[in-house]
Amino acid sequence: MKIFVHFLLLVLLFPVPVFSQEATPSLQSLLEDGDHHWDLRAEGARGSEPDPKEIDQAIAAYRQALDSNPESLAARWRLMRAYFFKGEYATDDKEGKKKIFDEGKAVGEKALQQIRQEASRRTGNSLDKASPVELVHYLENSPDVVGCFFWSSANWGQWALAYGKFQAVRQGAAGKIRDLAKAVTILDSNYAEGGGYRVLGRLYHQTPYVPFITGWASTKEAVAFLRRAYQIGPHNSINRLYLAEALWDWNKDSRKEALTLAEDLIHDAPRPEFQVEDQAAQERAQALLEKWRGKN
Repeated sequence: MKIFVHFLLLVLLFPVPVFSQEATPSLQSLLEDGDHHWDLRAEGARGSEPDPKEIDQAIAAYRQALDSNPESLAARWRLMRAYFFKGEYATDDKEGKKKIFDEGKAVGEKALQQIRQEASRRTGNSLDKASPVELVHYLENSPDVVGCFFWSSANWGQWALAYGKFQAVRQGAAGKIRDLAKAVTILDSNYAEGGGYRVLGRLYHQTPYVPFITGWASTKEAVAFLRRAYQIGPHNSINRLYLAEALWDWNKDSRKEALTLAEDLIHDAPRPEFQVEDQAAQERAQALLEKWRGKN
């Protein structure tokens, strides 16, 4: 009894510290914080040039979320999405873009490694070298997997542009982007308003033709993929812009349609939730129209 009383006094005088959730933010609260700043990414923007404050805070929150839970695919695709926006719209210099897309690419490669490990665990077979297309057959439909594949393909694409198309081809970037985007179309063709088809179309249009490496590159195939993206997301400014560019390059008979798409795009009001992205697409469409009309 004396021992018990002594122990009780110790507990009362020196209580065990209790750590509140506020002291260590949960994964969910960090993701919500990042999402809040993501939604505000156009705050303070001047046309298509955003103030980087909000996207930088989104990146910080997603990084913290990933540090707190390195296995979180939800944190990974959000971080890749934020890197893409930062590099594409909020960074002007080439070296800065390289650094950002290097980081986005690395996050995507780690996500692919995690997805392969999960597929291997479920099947009992080693899938450590499986492509994204091969992996979809072993995984349940997961929005986080789709998000990782899509935003990884987007970061790889911008990485290729930052470092140069031919250098990217030599390093196998085109094949990686193609496999990631194809996996997206299989898992969820509607994701990001036809995002998988949009990436495929842009890839097939912009990839240099190199025999035995990128012999599959084709403007005709690009138009087919981009038409599917446009059918899924007819109001998506990037779908419209990329389709117009591919149509112009395809053949002379398709150039009237290209002009119409670009003209309609620049006359539409930017969507509030995509203010920066839409205005950037409109500026590019305007520049293309001026160039195309000069050739007619």
